[in-house]
Amino acid sequence: MKLTKTKANFLFTLILVFLTMSVQAEVSQALSASRDDEVRILIVGIRGQSKFSAADLLSGREDGGQEDRDIVKTTVITDEGHRMMLVTGPNLCEEDTARQTFTKALLVSSPGPHVVLMVLNLEDQQSQQCDIVKRAQELLGEEVLKYCIVLLLQNHQEHFTGASREMINACGGRFHVMGDSKPKPAQTAALVAEIDKL
Repeated sequence: MKLTKTKANFLFTLILVFLTMSVQAEVSQALSASRDDEVRILIVGIRGQSKFSAADLLSGREDGGQEDRDIVKTTVITDEGHRMMLVTGPNLCEEDTARQTFTKALLVSSPGPHVVLMVLNLEDQQSQQCDIVKRAQELLGEEVLKYCIVLLLQNHQEHFTGASREMINACGGRFHVMGDSKPKPAQTAALVAEIDKL
């Protein structure tokens, strides 16, 4: 069999395509593996700025200054080397919150969050104007409560009210308490451990 110039060009092109596809597959696997190591966390509040306070506490920022945006994405590496992507989404119980805003927050945390932190502070717990459980399921889907942890921003657990107890029960009893001042590294590590369980 005689190798013509056309056949040689074809073989060369075929080899280049094969090598290019192999390299692309390796890069894709490496990117996929690095994304698998990252824990994606969607942080939602009830109303007000509590979700930003929670994101600041988890990221170690003093004041994030992100309150002027609906959705904020921050990558954080903890002291223990855990890589977290924090996506601060919209509030559940504000009247102007649209389903599209939640869809956008879910897309930003693509391919989707591992966990949803429902941030409650004392004011949220005292306000009974919103059915938190129902609203979360309406905006984030029926299955969302399987992947939720209630994050209580306060210093004393005895302030639990009916709204927070109902939310904690709906989330399978998963909750974490953080003071509204700078958290201790052990508190953040405990929260990350709780997230890893999911």
